[in-house]
Amino acid sequence: MTAPAALPPVGRQRPSAALSEALASVAARFQATLAETSTDVELQVAAEHVAALFPALRDDPALAFDFLRNISGIDYGDEGRALKYQLYSFRHGHALQVAVALPVYTFPHVSVASIEAIYPGANWHEREAAEMFGIDFAGHPNLLNLLLEEDLHIHPLLKVHPLQKMEVKQGIESGPAGFNI
Repeated sequence: MTAPAALPPVGRQRPSAALSEALASVAARFQATLAETSTDVELQVAAEHVAALFPALRDDPALAFDFLRNISGIDYGDEGRALKYQLYSFRHGHALQVAVALPVYTFPHVSVASIEAIYPGANWHEREAAEMFGIDFAGHPNLLNLLLEEDLHIHPLLKVHPLQKMEVKQGIESGPAGFNI
């Protein structure tokens, strides 16, 4: 029996000079900031630039981010929320994380442009983020709940979720979910 193949260590992605230059150009056009996480190159951009940014990332031949891997919602509590989009280019083999900072949860919900028309795979990711974190995706064709009952309007992954301490107890709160009036 042969030994299993050793996987290379996971580490920080080092962008090529061409990728760095193309990303710097995009960052300048959209008043974005380039940063690094422990594994990814990250483009930090304001929510109002989402609709124009993603076609640029997909259609620029130097970038060619043709695959949306994931969209994740994050609640940082008093520091606000964020959306993290993970993109990949099959043509070039490089990856990018796009971070969109959002305010602390309020009612009515904050609105971010949907990218479902640009990346059809965003459909379910945006529906999940809307359901779990109370983010409205403007232009999305169908923001119905995926996991919760259709008439249940709570956002269980918010840190201010009123049922957070007693998830099992029966009952639905009155008023907007996760927001004390």
